[in-house]
Amino acid sequence: TKAPLVPFSRDREEHRAQAGGERRLPFGSAEIPPTRCPGNAFAVSAFQNIGDRKTQEDRFTVAPRLDAEIQMPNAFFGVFDGTVGDFASENVKDLVVPKLLESRHWQAYRQSWSSVKPSEQETLLSNAFHDMYRASDDALLCRCARYTQHYATCTSVTVMVIGDLLVLGHLGDSRIILVKEDENGRGIIGEQLTEDHKPDLDTERQRIEQCGGMVERLQNHSNKPFIRGGDFMMRKALGEQPMQLQYSRAFGAKDLKIFGLSNVPDVRLIRMGVAPYSKVRYLILASDGLWDVLSAQQAALIAQQAVEESINPSEALVRYALEAQARTNAKADNITAVVVQFE
Repeated sequence: TKAPLVPFSRDREEHRAQAGGERRLPFGSAEIPPTRCPGNAFAVSAFQNIGDRKTQEDRFTVAPRLDAEIQMPNAFFGVFDGTVGDFASENVKDLVVPKLLESRHWQAYRQSWSSVKPSEQETLLSNAFHDMYRASDDALLCRCARYTQHYATCTSVTVMVIGDLLVLGHLGDSRIILVKEDENGRGIIGEQLTEDHKPDLDTERQRIEQCGGMVERLQNHSNKPFIRGGDFMMRKALGEQPMQLQYSRAFGAKDLKIFGLSNVPDVRLIRMGVAPYSKVRYLILASDGLWDVLSAQQAALIAQQAVEESINPSEALVRYALEAQARTNAKADNITAVVVQFE
């Protein structure tokens, strides 16, 4: 059951801090207030909260201008949800943009962006995203080996805005939501653009099992499916703590890569201004802590209401989720949201 739509509130301490001209965020929190990106027809905001966890393992990336030589809007946004600490998410947030810009497909696009056909543009940018994910994972695994962080892993949702084109890529169970006006002018619609990479999906299970891995449902985790290595039980018997994950594609997690954990993202391209995306209002990127509570449509309505009330929509989303969890006495996960607001 998803959370009902109810007003959110800020902590009294934060109210007092704001009244004095200074806002003090709690430990494990971060904020970017709605900020217009120079040269772009959109604003971006971000907010994250540690929830009820001891550490903040989420990270986010905001790059409002990728390349000054490209004379049209070009920006990049990402949210990364770490597991087994923050080593993977902390590194990946700094790896993805450089690896994108180093991609030979990005370089080819950069040299021909003003003359390339739309279909060729889409192919180059899709390939550049695949390059970015592969190169970022390779670099992360090298760092994991160097610092003996063999279990470090993270999910990813990333969006590049380039002209009227959206390029989306993801690994794992964080999500991207697009909010658009109904074509008939009857309100706004929240559409989930990504599908969680769960180990029990047919295509995911097939790959895992072909690589010698296993998919097991764990009773002590609400019967959720996990990917395990084929050597899991043997290593357990030897007193080791072999890795298992609730998602089947991710950065890092060296021990599970040979057993079918994939670094190949799902990449999708959307052309704005053309039906069914004639009137795109917002993009929402968030870690799974938000989607444990809110549906795509609820998130769309909360973001819209926040903008109308001149409130940071990213903060509104995170606080809705936190307060929904508190009402049911549930332990809140780290939650991070990035909202891109189109004019």
